Amino acid sequence: MSEPLAKDAEDDRLAGVLMIAAALMSILAMAHHPVGASQLWLARLVHGALMALMLCLFAGFARFAVRRGVSRLPVLLALTAYGAGMIGNLLAATVSGFVAPALLEAEAPRELLSLCWKLNQAFAYEAVYACAAAFSLWGVDLLVRARGADRLLGAAGLVSGLAPASLLAAGVLTMHVEGAFAVYAAHAAFSIMVGCSLLAARRS
Repeated sequence: MSEPLAKDAEDDRLAGVLMIAAALMSILAMAHHPVGASQLWLARLVHGALMALMLCLFAGFARFAVRRGVSRLPVLLALTAYGAGMIGNLLAATVSGFVAPALLEAEAPRELLSLCWKLNQAFAYEAVYACAAAFSLWGVDLLVRARGADRLLGAAGLVSGLAPASLLAAGVLTMHVEGAFAVYAAHAAFSIMVGCSLLAARRS
């Protein structure tokens, strides 16, 4: 194997491991998500950890997009949509993990706390729909252009993207803690599968 190809293989391996670890740790962090106004230190810790893990996942998906051919418009659109979703998630986590706790400690008016909640929900919903677009675009691209196990990955992308978004749109799920856990678990599952595909690409 030539040196550039060996370096690409190493980058794929690192990206795959990073994605799998970040996805699993994000589920663990969500499982410790505080409910209510108690344990403000835990709210900061959980949301700070989730923000760091989101950035790790974005790096992994960016590597995945490079492998899929990021110069192709469907792949570029998918990465752009995923980036928009990550911005929404980061803003939602900032509001709930840092702005709202600071306002609670300052005994801010109830109206400000209500605004924080509405902002959190708006950002969280935007993130789900943006990620649905990203996963669907990657899914269709894999189904059309790939073969074998990669086509299964494409089907998983469609399901993990469209199913949570459809349930939110229908009102079956909300982005309260329990619903958010279900949505992020579905997204984490696809992230783990993408991470495994990067490891498999290295071996091939």
